[in-house]
Amino acid sequence: MFIGIYSLANTVTLFGLISAVTSCMLAANGNYKFAVYMMFIAFLCDMFDGKIARASKKRTAKQKFYGVQLDSLCDVISFGVTPCFIAFSFGFDGWFDVIVYCFFVVCGTIRLAYFNTLANENPGKSTKSFRGVPIPMSTMIITALFLLTTFIPANVTVWLFRIALILLAFGYILNIRIKKPTFKKGAIITIIQIVMLIILLVAGDCKAPIVA
Repeated sequence: MFIGIYSLANTVTLFGLISAVTSCMLAANGNYKFAVYMMFIAFLCDMFDGKIARASKKRTAKQKFYGVQLDSLCDVISFGVTPCFIAFSFGFDGWFDVIVYCFFVVCGTIRLAYFNTLANENPGKSTKSFRGVPIPMSTMIITALFLLTTFIPANVTVWLFRIALILLAFGYILNIRIKKPTFKKGAIITIIQIVMLIILLVAGDCKAPIVA
């Protein structure tokens, strides 16, 4: 009746997309902290959907290919568009900021398209490294930056946002190999992220730019 390929892994992927869209809506309404939390949920979904998919031994080549495409399309929204939308809604909406956001999304999209190309050339082949910085890294960067806005004035944090997003964007398209984290390292990264979210929860309000 419906087009598409439905599975538990793909459902988790789509739930991550829903979390990212919800994050954008929360940011549009000024709920920046909750927007960051929802982006983290999208990050968790992206972390586990692949593991769930690989646990299924009966996947066909078509199902694997569909899963890769779906995951990357959702990642463009979740970790490319969403962090830019949150920052723009926060008040970092000058002409230079818009250029940075466009550059950030373009570089993230290039990386994901290249990732899909490599996956298509070597279907079923598991690699032990990433080519370029993984785009979900934007979750940790955005969390850290918004945590800083609870302590540092907006006229300073705006430049931290710009520099961080520009460097991360270059990292997406840089032809470098980064070893995939082991389970232990992945757990440490997740714990650091959760600690930052807890501090963000109990910290003061995010200091948005004052509109004249």
